[in-house]
Amino acid sequence: MPGREVRADDRAAPVSAPTAIAHSEALDSKIKLQNIIVDELSNLKKNRKVYRQQQNSNIFFLEDRTDMLSESKNKLDELRKEYQALENSETTKVKTQSP
Repeated sequence: MPGREVRADDRAAPVSAPTAIAHSEALDSKIKLQNIIVDELSNLKKNRKVYRQQQNSNIFFLEDRTDMLSESKNKLDELRKEYQALENSETTKVKTQSP
């Protein structure tokens, strides 16, 4: 977009060790939460209704249980891959820094 300002959030910055640890902990908590969602959706009976809350509002929409379950599983897989990539990058940094 013309005239768009570059904010600090838009620039890529190297991740420091404390930030990486905080990011790792945040990812871990997101994974735990998503795991609970997947478990709850998979334990529901077939005829149960599932609702999705619209972001930043109190409006709920009826959703298909199987669609919600597959979306939740996909999101969980993405979070696990991101967490694994973060762990691998931290391991690589430690190996390159050690004598």
